[in-house]
Amino acid sequence: MPRLTVKNLGSGEEQVYNLPQDIISFGRTSACDIELPDKSISRKHAEMVREGEDYFLIDLKSGNGTFLNDKKIRPIEKHLLRPSDVVKIEQFEIHFAPLEESMDKPVEEDTDTDIIEIKMIKKVLKALDKDASPSLEVLNGVAEGKKILFSDDLQEVDIGRDPKCTLFIDDPVISRKHAKLIRKWGGIVLQDLESRNGSFINNEKVQEKLLRDGDKVMLGTIKLLYRNPQDVNIEAISQEISRKKKEALLREAELMEIARKKQEEEEAKAKEEEEAQAALKAEEEKAKEEEKKAEEAKAAEVAPVAAGARAAGQLPATPGAVPVPAITATGLSLLEKSMIGVGGLVLLAALVGIISIMLK
Repeated sequence: MPRLTVKNLGSGEEQVYNLPQDIISFGRTSACDIELPDKSISRKHAEMVREGEDYFLIDLKSGNGTFLNDKKIRPIEKHLLRPSDVVKIEQFEIHFAPLEESMDKPVEEDTDTDIIEIKMIKKVLKALDKDASPSLEVLNGVAEGKKILFSDDLQEVDIGRDPKCTLFIDDPVISRKHAKLIRKWGGIVLQDLESRNGSFINNEKVQEKLLRDGDKVMLGTIKLLYRNPQDVNIEAISQEISRKKKEALLREAELMEIARKKQEEEEAKAKEEEEAQAALKAEEEKAKEEEKKAEEAKAAEVAPVAAGARAAGQLPATPGAVPVPAITATGLSLLEKSMIGVGGLVLLAALVGIISIMLK
């Protein structure tokens, strides 16, 4: 979609149009897409035609003519429009831009860095010689390195195996009259001359096509490169810079979000492990406390039994053992004392007998 800025040099009024159609008409009647109300302008004066990604200006046999960059164009002939071209119809100036936004009015999303880089590009391109001639250079084969420069006085270049051709390429894949380049439609057009192996632009077989800067031409197996400094599109470069920077910022934000989520997950996992360890420690402490209480309760049950046994004259015993009566000197009966005495006497007599036998 082109951006057309129409300025009335007489009144100073300015109006911007963004029209999506492939053909945009100019004239003094309301039937035209862009009305230019002036009696000296034809009813249907001129039009812009879109072909693929290119736009062409055509004068429709107007009475007073149409001017492109201060040069009057020939009627019913297509003229290629480039960024920042100016069309003049009487007192109206029409500024052409292939993008919706101009370089000097960056969109709000553009950063200061974007604007600085774009201005640097513009400065470098302005330093180039904008009048440098288009060129076609042979990249391979016997004619590798040959280069044709399209100076202003050169209107046509023929290419072929015929030595009389302007660009002579002595290779069997090239026809004697293979193709020619013509100044047409405001640029350089490649025409195939019914060659045996055909003519290709960017791998597309063509009969006639306008060349753009950087196009790769194939004639049979011979490769050629077309360059035209005037085709450099500053607006497209600026748009690409902004697009890539925005993509980088979005990617950076996405990576930051991923890192943040990962950090949150790690913190949540660490918190869960900490809580699990605290719960395990609490369980262990509770088990120890219950074991201690059980031991204390058991000891409390055994203590009264031991105390009662001591009070009854019994020896302390382990839990579950049968109490044994304690033997005390004052607690023996008369019979028990007599039996102890007899036993002592018997033991003494036995000892005396043993000693007597040993003395004999």
